[in-house]
Amino acid sequence: MHNIESKNPVGRPKTLDRALLIDIAINEYWLHGINNVSLSKIANIAKVSRPGIYKEFSDEDGLKYEVITKYTDVLKTDVIPQYYKAKDVKTMYYHIYSTLGYPVDKKYFSGISKSKKVKKPIKAKGCLFEKSKLEKYKLNNKSINAIEAFEKIRKEAFMDFLNRMQKSNQITSSLKLDEVYDYFISQLSLAQSLDMNGSTKENIKRIIDTAFSSIVHPKYRLN
Repeated sequence: MHNIESKNPVGRPKTLDRALLIDIAINEYWLHGINNVSLSKIANIAKVSRPGIYKEFSDEDGLKYEVITKYTDVLKTDVIPQYYKAKDVKTMYYHIYSTLGYPVDKKYFSGISKSKKVKKPIKAKGCLFEKSKLEKYKLNNKSINAIEAFEKIRKEAFMDFLNRMQKSNQITSSLKLDEVYDYFISQLSLAQSLDMNGSTKENIKRIIDTAFSSIVHPKYRLN
């Protein structure tokens, strides 16, 4: 068990380790879903008081906002640059495969595997951001704003990537770029939803491969 409140000489909680509490929340939200973990459970794991968490983060939405912000900051530094550098449509295949824990060729996409700031819990499924996005309608303003802010940054990177893929004839040039982007994002979300609902990795991979076959030139399809 973690104990993240330090003690003053008379044994009363003095300070709360903010960073460690955020890490605990990341693990729990990733394992169980951002809306399926009570503040009481996080307080119990961290051995801190609920009032202490409220004092540090204002409310539960404040803690979720910090979790999403920390995770998306890693995506900004570790994932977004991979899309700006990518020269092969295989990147988007391997991106989705990686969120499922499926073996990937890191030449095309390595995800957040090299990050020292966040580590995926052993039994966790999917991508914390994608899973949280699926439950966005249940979140409050701060958390929603954090998700939407990253979505704007991600869209710029993905649109740049997809535009280059079209120009190199890897993606069907007759398709509108906005529609290709929406289609790609929908496959990301679909993969997360299927994974969360117990579908096998192999089945999800087949579905994604079939879906991408409608936009990727036959010469460049992964399977």
